[in-house]
Amino acid sequence: MKVFISSVRRGLEDERDYLPDLIRALGHQPLRFEDFGAQDLTSRGACLGGVQEADVYLLLLGPTYGGEMGDSGLSATEEEFNTATGRGLPIYVFRKRDATPDAQQEAFLARVGNYQEGRFWTEFTDNAELGVAVTKALQGHRPPTPPFAQHPLSGPVQVPWRRARPSLPQVRDSIAVLEVHVLPIEQTTLRPVAALSDLATRLATDARQQGFFGHGDALDINADTENAWAVRNDPNHRSGWNDVTTDPFAGVYIRRDGALSAFQALPRDMLGSLINETDLVQRLTVLLRHLTPYLPGSANIAVAAAIDPADSVAEGDPHGVGTRTSGLMGFGRDAVLRAEPADQIASTSLAPHLHEVARDLAARLVHALRSGQR
Repeated sequence: MKVFISSVRRGLEDERDYLPDLIRALGHQPLRFEDFGAQDLTSRGACLGGVQEADVYLLLLGPTYGGEMGDSGLSATEEEFNTATGRGLPIYVFRKRDATPDAQQEAFLARVGNYQEGRFWTEFTDNAELGVAVTKALQGHRPPTPPFAQHPLSGPVQVPWRRARPSLPQVRDSIAVLEVHVLPIEQTTLRPVAALSDLATRLATDARQQGFFGHGDALDINADTENAWAVRNDPNHRSGWNDVTTDPFAGVYIRRDGALSAFQALPRDMLGSLINETDLVQRLTVLLRHLTPYLPGSANIAVAAAIDPADSVAEGDPHGVGTRTSGLMGFGRDAVLRAEPADQIASTSLAPHLHEVARDLAARLVHALRSGQR
């Protein structure tokens, strides 16, 4: 998050020098006049450009209003404040206690006060008090959730379906596997082949920390010239004819071009697997959540999902698996349920809208099953 620090320097020198390190320590990027000096812009243009780039605006008010611009009659600080207000930025105001304002600053304080409602406004004496107040403001700040908007695809999108990638670990033909893919729309910079092995290790570490894999699970952590992957697959896993089996087969892989994929075997008994929309939404949300830290450097993405194979998949309550006395039989690799890429969304909207994306994919998979799509 980019945080713009706005104030005159005179009378607030210590505070302006103190805040950038604090803001960095909180995990954000500070923007201020002192850092714009090397740009091929006027200092005024650079500062107003900084406000245009910012996500949050911090206004420090001391005793001095500052010099007026010849054309606007306003100080640089007030121009920055007006720009932030016009953009609708979150504005947090901090006034130095016991600082007697000059007449122009007194008038500016009155104007800022008119905008005070709904804003963080506090007074401070020294850097310690200011630091506490700024930390409280930034930690309590919640960026607005970007709107969830779907747009038509501009062209065909290639999906790296799991079965079409023979170099990746596979599983027995009889096991129905749910897979989901996040695909860049715009061309992205290819990851170096030499970096894929380290990426595979990161995939495994992150997935263990997030509970996707157990810390004691044996994993296939590897890479080839196009993919990095971390997969849990126990080829010796067996169960009795009437047991409910949650097969260990699950994994995450990333392609060099930024395409992301995650998958897991569906619970089954000897009659196969049962799916419904509610259960699929939950499973797809979890799978997508494991992919969001690796989103490709593309402004827009498409998503796709599949259940493969689907020969022994029927619609019903998944809690009924293991309690049935009749159902579908027949194993093979020919039947597949797919939700192909249908539209594109902004990559920044995936994380805050996982449930909506998962719900759309789940509905299309269930529709494919009902319509007999193969």
